Amino acid sequence: MKSVLKKTILLFLLAFLVSTLNPLVISYASLSDEIDKKNKELEEVNNQIKSVQKDLTTTNTKSASLEGEVKQLNNNIKQLNLGIRSAEISISKLSLELESLGDEIQDTEKSIADKNSSIADVLKEMQIQDNENTLVIFLKSKNLADGMNNIQSLLNLNEKLTLESQNLKNLHEELDVKIRNSTTKKEDLGLQNSNLKNRKSLVEDQTAARKDLLNLTKKQSKSYADELSDLKKRQESIANEIEDIEKKIREGVNPNSIPTKRGVLEFPLKDYSLNDTLSQEYGATKFAKYGYTGGFHNGIDLAIPLSTPLFSTSNGEVVATGNQDNYCYRGAYGRFVVVKDNGNPFITLYGHLSRTSVVPGQKISRGQLIGYSGTTGYSTGPHLHLSVYFSPTFYMGPSKVCGPMPFGATVNPLDYLSLN
Repeated sequence: MKSVLKKTILLFLLAFLVSTLNPLVISYASLSDEIDKKNKELEEVNNQIKSVQKDLTTTNTKSASLEGEVKQLNNNIKQLNLGIRSAEISISKLSLELESLGDEIQDTEKSIADKNSSIADVLKEMQIQDNENTLVIFLKSKNLADGMNNIQSLLNLNEKLTLESQNLKNLHEELDVKIRNSTTKKEDLGLQNSNLKNRKSLVEDQTAARKDLLNLTKKQSKSYADELSDLKKRQESIANEIEDIEKKIREGVNPNSIPTKRGVLEFPLKDYSLNDTLSQEYGATKFAKYGYTGGFHNGIDLAIPLSTPLFSTSNGEVVATGNQDNYCYRGAYGRFVVVKDNGNPFITLYGHLSRTSVVPGQKISRGQLIGYSGTTGYSTGPHLHLSVYFSPTFYMGPSKVCGPMPFGATVNPLDYLSLN
């Protein structure tokens, strides 16, 4: 009987202790667990995206057949659906982090208010003794010990004021950091919502394109294969036109007139590094030698998942945007953005985009979203083509079949990108 009574009392005490725990501590622990869970989910999905991207990069070229085109679209849709899941998890995680930061900011603000009150109390005590110097305090004391205690009390108040003031300063600095973190996460949340919307739209486009291909008859399939063969010839012709013009421009430029400021352009990706993405380098690359008659690649290619956010490499102004697929389907840069650097003599071209987020004449900042990666134009898979032009030589001019075309003397982007 005593044993049962003892257990009952212990259970009652345990329940009482749990009920009196600080609800904020429980809230923080719960939020932290949820955030950790989302981080693990996000890591798993992003690893799947990288795996699909690796397969796409290994394949490297689209098969010149209906079957190859459908397979490419299937891979694109698979990658986009994973991207949608990644964005959804990121949105959920960022929302939890913002909630946690909101609680922390509220707690810090309360601590600041408490600290202000504590300092006010110290100042009141000091004000009482403000008109009495150390000698007066000592003389008014009943005895030597009492005088020493009163003087020590005054010294303690000064030390406490110094300590509390430093603590208050630390709390304000802590609050500033949390507010900045909150602002950054709100911006990231906005970007992820934009990513989600864009990827859902692209899935619809890719699904519709796949449906159109699957509806082709056998006779139409044979015709489609012939069209792909003709497309390859047109792509080579357009690439050669660009190289013929730009080669003459490059030959007319004194290399010494181009400044060699290393690291002046920001890398256009935030979640990927150069080592993870570089699929074709600048100049007379191995691919360029057999892919183009001129044997020259006027930029670098970064192989990244479809609908990856792309960011401006510099502060500047958008001088041109367009979609060359409206003139020469899958023939050149596809959807593109051209940005003039305000601080350096460079103009940057971003090619093969799926969507653009800026318009001509718009002033933009370094690191600002300018669009999303795609596989429009002459593209063998989702990637970003990045060209950097010496701005005095750049112009938008007419092409034979692709409408307005960017031309100019290009430089190696790797010589100017910040890769830290």
